[in-house]
Amino acid sequence: MNQLSRPDKILIVKLSAIGDVIHALPTARVLRQNYPEAEISWIVEDKAKDMVLGNPHLDEVIILPKGKWKEEFKEDKWRTLKEVKNFFKGLREKRIDLAIDLQGLFKSGIITYLSGAKRRVGYSDGREGSTLFYNKKVEPREGEIPVVDRYLELIEAVGAEVNEVKFDIEVNENEKDRVDKLLGSLPSSQQKKLVGINPFTSWSSKNWPKEKYAKLAERLVRELDLQVLFTGGSGDREGIDNILEMMEEPAYNLAGKTSLKELAELYSRIDIFVGGDTGPMHLAVAQEVPVVAIMGPTTPERNGPYGEGHVVIQKDLECKNCWQRVCDRDLACMKDIEVEEVLSAIKGLIGVGSDE
Repeated sequence: MNQLSRPDKILIVKLSAIGDVIHALPTARVLRQNYPEAEISWIVEDKAKDMVLGNPHLDEVIILPKGKWKEEFKEDKWRTLKEVKNFFKGLREKRIDLAIDLQGLFKSGIITYLSGAKRRVGYSDGREGSTLFYNKKVEPREGEIPVVDRYLELIEAVGAEVNEVKFDIEVNENEKDRVDKLLGSLPSSQQKKLVGINPFTSWSSKNWPKEKYAKLAERLVRELDLQVLFTGGSGDREGIDNILEMMEEPAYNLAGKTSLKELAELYSRIDIFVGGDTGPMHLAVAQEVPVVAIMGPTTPERNGPYGEGHVVIQKDLECKNCWQRVCDRDLACMKDIEVEEVLSAIKGLIGVGSDE
């Protein structure tokens, strides 16, 4: 390798969202394996920082306080602009050799430029004018490939060799203890197999109907003697309570009761995950949990659960993979998926009740 291919200081630019940051985690391991002496940093927005903090392959996690700046700008524009200027001045002082933009948006592209990095790498199909900031543009492979592989392909383009794909989400003892207490407060949590269901996503078009989740959970408890744990953010608690109200069997609403790291620990203890295309689904994959993914508007080849041992359920409708956040066809692709299909997939993966 020539000198330029052995960077001393590397910056990974992947700001958000949670699922996309999870997809990008294997790049840190690959870069560390290929450049063991390099100083590797990752810049991330506050809402996704927990997925990166503690990563054993990073020397530094740089948190971009975008939300804070937006709020402060309303009150004091000049002070905020000074903060932004000082932030990027500090970034330039790190004398980064290589900045890799895994986000491919204007906000990430300009960060690679403002970092002062000698080499600024991103995909040639980057959006919002992000490619204006790169001095090395990588042509993406044709066709749909998993997001994880797309990010790794960019890492390979700078001379790294991919030998293994691991997500390396580090959970500390305090986080494990809190999950111990949470599960310990639930009846029979130590005796029964656990199913994690995350029913809501950030797009209304990706949500399977609540009444179907209720029927599925009821049958998992009644027919398979499984314990059902519903997960989600604090904003999902009310919706999950609605699901529980439709049920005659017991299940548990853990939405908002865990941090992201605690959720990762919780998922490491469940036997199967069920849900749509959302960050928690990819978090379950990262924790090596079998997944039944209920998908419609997004492409399974790109956004489905990564790797082997998972099941994707998607109806073969003309409008599938439309990528519309709000459906204008009465959510046909999600409503047409039957409870029996999902139940059958769970039985096949978990090995419970498969002879019925």
